[in-house]
Amino acid sequence: MAQIINTRSPFYIKVSDSTLATATLQLYIYEGAKDTTPDAADLKYIITKSELENNNQVVFEISELIRDYIDVKYDGEYDSYCVWANAVISAEESDGTAISSPTVFPSDYANQFIAVDGYGYFEEGVNPEPSRTLLQSNKIIYRPSDYNVNIPIFAEDTTSVTYFYNNTEIRTDGISDDDNTNQKIQYIYSYVNSDTDTYQERVLNDGGTLEESVCLDRFLRNVDTSPVDKIIINSSNSPEVVEIRTLDCSIYDPIKVTFVNKYGALQDLWFDKKSINSIEVQSNDYKASVMNFSSTPTYDTSAHQNRVLDLVGKESITMNTGYIDEEYNEVFRQLMLSEQVWMTRLTDTEEVFPLRPKTQSLQFKTRTNDKLVNYTVEFDFAFDKINTIR
Repeated sequence: MAQIINTRSPFYIKVSDSTLATATLQLYIYEGAKDTTPDAADLKYIITKSELENNNQVVFEISELIRDYIDVKYDGEYDSYCVWANAVISAEESDGTAISSPTVFPSDYANQFIAVDGYGYFEEGVNPEPSRTLLQSNKIIYRPSDYNVNIPIFAEDTTSVTYFYNNTEIRTDGISDDDNTNQKIQYIYSYVNSDTDTYQERVLNDGGTLEESVCLDRFLRNVDTSPVDKIIINSSNSPEVVEIRTLDCSIYDPIKVTFVNKYGALQDLWFDKKSINSIEVQSNDYKASVMNFSSTPTYDTSAHQNRVLDLVGKESITMNTGYIDEEYNEVFRQLMLSEQVWMTRLTDTEEVFPLRPKTQSLQFKTRTNDKLVNYTVEFDFAFDKINTIR
């Protein structure tokens, strides 16, 4: 069983011995199938450190080094973004004699780590390891009618997934893990068959409009696209139960926001109420000479004396949720702490755009204090409106 490293938080390896003078770390980082003896090409760092103040110990912090090799992307596809990290430790006495069995923390360091772009909270302590089954904090998920939801799981410890609709079991799927990084994080779906288009997608594919495809009667769907309202994620430990709630039909087009959560997985969040787009421009100004001295001095009264230089524009979008469960406070905390966010808007096709949360402060709501829980968040599009890429 590979321990999970959250590379946005420190991960410490401590080497100690009563005769320790120096310790060397060889850090192998790679993708693909697990290899107990990584290739020499996978050796990314060799670090040697000496003890300080005769304390007979050396500490290495490796997560920052590993994170350089994890690049989470999203273009509409949900992939597994993680790497193997193999830490090989050697220790020496002051005269260079090798120490055969130094004490190393964590004790299972010899096993290869699986590293993700996640993080732990301060209160979770040193080297926190997240859930090893459901890779999101909320157990209630909202989705607009006839839209799919993608739920991240850690495949190594998940044995199977059981789908229910109206308290009736639809089927159980086994989860396989072949010890490849492209299989460690997997995504299960709110439709029985994720490969089959939803009814809305079929309407669009047949030339129908978005208005014709939304808020459709569920009875028009076939068995392959039957929605589920409960999913049980089974493992050797206690099962995780996820409830899927369908949002009421809205006059507004739903917008899906996808972000990298604290577990290093892609997580969806739907905003199905009013959204507002805006634009902000920035530029430098200068005064131009519009005089013409070639004959009688004159100037063109239609020419710009005050001119614009380096005009750029950035668009923003403000989104609103409907009323949601207060456990979504944690979802919005992770959204605000995420470094990578995207939005998907379904028009004639799915369009994915990178975002950056512009809202820098958010007050968490509870039913006790606020009666109803809903959120408004403003995002900047993470690119210039005018194409300036050179």
